[in-house]
Amino acid sequence: MRAIVMALWVVLTLCCIPVRTQEDVRDDKLSRRQVQVQVQEVRGAVEPKRRREEGDAEMSDEPVGAVQEQKVKPKRKKTPEEIEEAKAKKAAEKEAKAKKQKGPRPTRKPKAAKPTRKPKAPKATKKPKAPKATRKPKEVTTAQPASERPPGEEKLLVGPGPDTVFEPVTTRKPGGTETIEPDRVFEPAGMPVWTEPIEPDLDLRGKKQATTTEVIMYIPEETTSIPYVGPWYEEYDYADLAAKKQEEEEERARKEKAEKAERQRKQWEEEEDERLKQIAVLAEPKTCPPLGLESHRVEEDQLLASSQSHHGFSAHRGRLNMQGSDDDEDLYGGAWCPEPEETNHWFQVDARREVEFAGVITQGRNSEQGEDFVSSYFVAFSNDSRDWTTLHDGYAEWLFYGNVDKDTPVMSQFTPPAVARYIRILPQSWNGSLCLRAEILACQLPSSYASENEVSSADDLDFRHHNYKDMRQMMKMINEECPNITKIYNLGKSAHGLKMYAMEISDNPGEHETGEPEFRYTAGLHGNDALGRELVLLLMQFLCKEYKDENPRVRRLVDGVRIHLVPSLNPDAYELAYDMGSEMGNWGLGHWTQEGYDLFQNFPDLNSILWGAEDRGWVPRIVPNHHIPLPENALNGSLAAETIAIISWMERTPFVLGANLQGGEKLVTYPFDLQRPPVSLSESRRWRGNADMNEETWARIQRQNEAALRETPDDAMFRWLAMSYAHSHPTMTETYRGSCHGDDVTGGQGITNRASWKPTVGSMNDFSYLHTNCFELSIFLGCDKFPHQSELPAEWENNRESLLSFAEQVNRGIKGVVKDVEGNPLANATVSVEGIRHDVKTAAGGDYWRLLNPGEYRVTAKAEGHTPQSRLCLVGYDSGATQCSFLLTRSNWDRIKQIMALGGNRPVRLVPKANVERTTPASTVEAATTVDGHAVAQKAERLRRLRVLRLRRLRLQRLRGSLGSAPATTTTTTTTTTAAPATTRQTEQTTSWYDSWFPVDAWSTENPFDSILFDGEPTQDYPFQYTID
Repeated sequence: MRAIVMALWVVLTLCCIPVRTQEDVRDDKLSRRQVQVQVQEVRGAVEPKRRREEGDAEMSDEPVGAVQEQKVKPKRKKTPEEIEEAKAKKAAEKEAKAKKQKGPRPTRKPKAAKPTRKPKAPKATKKPKAPKATRKPKEVTTAQPASERPPGEEKLLVGPGPDTVFEPVTTRKPGGTETIEPDRVFEPAGMPVWTEPIEPDLDLRGKKQATTTEVIMYIPEETTSIPYVGPWYEEYDYADLAAKKQEEEEERARKEKAEKAERQRKQWEEEEDERLKQIAVLAEPKTCPPLGLESHRVEEDQLLASSQSHHGFSAHRGRLNMQGSDDDEDLYGGAWCPEPEETNHWFQVDARREVEFAGVITQGRNSEQGEDFVSSYFVAFSNDSRDWTTLHDGYAEWLFYGNVDKDTPVMSQFTPPAVARYIRILPQSWNGSLCLRAEILACQLPSSYASENEVSSADDLDFRHHNYKDMRQMMKMINEECPNITKIYNLGKSAHGLKMYAMEISDNPGEHETGEPEFRYTAGLHGNDALGRELVLLLMQFLCKEYKDENPRVRRLVDGVRIHLVPSLNPDAYELAYDMGSEMGNWGLGHWTQEGYDLFQNFPDLNSILWGAEDRGWVPRIVPNHHIPLPENALNGSLAAETIAIISWMERTPFVLGANLQGGEKLVTYPFDLQRPPVSLSESRRWRGNADMNEETWARIQRQNEAALRETPDDAMFRWLAMSYAHSHPTMTETYRGSCHGDDVTGGQGITNRASWKPTVGSMNDFSYLHTNCFELSIFLGCDKFPHQSELPAEWENNRESLLSFAEQVNRGIKGVVKDVEGNPLANATVSVEGIRHDVKTAAGGDYWRLLNPGEYRVTAKAEGHTPQSRLCLVGYDSGATQCSFLLTRSNWDRIKQIMALGGNRPVRLVPKANVERTTPASTVEAATTVDGHAVAQKAERLRRLRVLRLRRLRLQRLRGSLGSAPATTTTTTTTTTAAPATTRQTEQTTSWYDSWFPVDAWSTENPFDSILFDGEPTQDYPFQYTID
């Protein structure tokens, strides 16, 4: 019976196994899905405990005895295939982690010994497809002894189903008990998993239930263990430890990387700032002054060239702004031009010592015939003039672009500067003919010794260029510093409304003092003549400072002279030149006003009026030889606004001496600035046919025929004034190298007549001489019109003494006051000097000044309605003018004018009273007697002149060596006497009535009253008798 029951049970069991197996498979799939989700949630909480359990005992669901027996047995050694599979698994997991999160690699485990042969891993008989684990699962570990583990620890359970291991998660209850959750499944891929054998006598369902309710006991390990066999490190999984360590290392690496990045960023920012600063410094080229080609500080032997087309285009003509002559075939071309057949062209400059070359300024040829200029060039440097280095830009030889026209300068700068002694310009392309004018920019290197050309001023002045605003501010500062001796006023306004400021420096500014001469320095007639402008501003500062410092020379000058300083007469044009800067404005930029006028040549032409009147004999009876009035509508014609303002300033101020400062040459010119035209042939024949001409008249006519009449009546005085400036200048008389643009025209003296050099119509100098009392000269300060700011101290040192010396010449000659017998000053009285056909007029206070060289002069003062007075005045060599005043008495000239008005203002013949006895008291008889006496005297004078002319003619005939015998003297005399009445009668009918007033040898230009000597004492009656034809 029992056997039957057992057999039935076995049959039922065998029948239920497939059904149970299918249910288990379904449950196993569901549990796997749950486990896959739960593993991700609680892996972080379970894994630390698992790491602590690595040394615990192996858990098992076998009975206790079996477990003890199993523990006594030695641990099973892993096969090489298992080891290799584990390594491959770990490598795959590490590779997956590296892709998921980038970080430093974990600590490397020691490698196990590789087997000699790698066998293939056996395939599992039944291995269902397991889901991929997100993290590396743990292998089966040994159980921990009960004595060392607290109760309630989790155990490993083997669930139903092949290759499935459950890792129960225990949850501690408040009472201390734990609930086991066998829902965590770990399925190591490729590893053999222990499978519980199926016993035929056991009920699977009951076993399953028993398994879920089984109480797991911890079996302690024995103290004695089996010796270790195999690699110990294969029993542990360092993935979690490495992950934690990796996270720590990653965190530390991130911090270090962030700190390093911050330090790197700061370092990069500092380096970038420093680099930008360096780049900014390098991008801004160094500013250096010109070496001195234009100003001629670089001498001719310092310039060298590869060749020259002909002598007029040699290397020394290659200076910036060099002006050529109108004739291109002469010796003075407007640039350096090499031989066209040459292939290697260069222009070389020797600095005579090592300098920093910072740039080159180029310009085309000065010519009216073509556009010749260099459009591109290289630059090379050398220290011995043999080995040359072409300037490189880092990639290739640096090609500089030159000019686009012949006049505009173009500057090319080097970054950084090149230190050398020699520099060469190598033209590569050009327009027209190859012609070049240049200037070199160079800075002197610091040295222990000073160069012979370096000049430093000891005066504490403002050495810089001033624009309109700076000039006005400077003058205001000087006025505030010396208010007791300075005053600022303006002459007028320019075409654009800028004021033409002037400063008066005197002991009593703002008021003309009787006996104190007026002096002026003007500058800026041409806007680009910047040196004269700055010298006038420097002179203002110097006079103010030295006057305050009790300089006796300056005090004597300021107290005795009323000085007027005008720094800019053309402010509009100067602003244009100032904006372009030094060396960058061409020769004509700023030369003219905004309206196109050259102010120096924009004055009315009074020379032609004077010379035309002299040729007609109208001087001084009709046209005076001084203060020539302006032509009608002269101010309404083609005169600039600045010119009209200057003329008005000249007329209201009694200037005695003045000078206008210009540039472009180094010399002093004096009037006349216009050359007098030669006399006509008819006039020449008339004088040549007159045998009664004296030698002086004949010589003067010859000079006219030779076009050499350029001198003023005060030519000797003008020459002295010009020499007083030129000979006080240290370099103006050094003319052995010629002038700035050609040969020396001064004869080594530094002075010349402007008409013989460059004739000019309507110049300021001629107008000032003929329209006012002022003697004006033109001072050309140097070859460079607009010198660099660094050259101003040297220019001030060269011109300071000359400026002071020329101003002191205003006290040379004679001065005085013209008054009447009642002590009233006589304004506009004429003061004339015998032998000089140029008079001056007295000022409003009756005072006058007449510039004269040392000597004895007979001076006459004349005033309308007063008797002229003459006296001798001696001019010495001592400083200071000689006092020579006049006291005039009133005359009956008003009555004379009335008589002339009755006769229609025709000339009146003045005849001295004849000593004729009055035989009859009748007035008609007396008048007839007087008329007969006058006719007899006139007839006798004419006969005498005819006899003299005949004698001279006969004497000339004898001197020519006549072969025939001369007639007897008595016969000649008789003949002359006999023919005299007929000749006289014919002369009376053809000769003008005023011929007897102006004999031929008197040149028809003298005043008829000058031959009459008037006594200084008052005269009650004049021995004249007036008859009207």
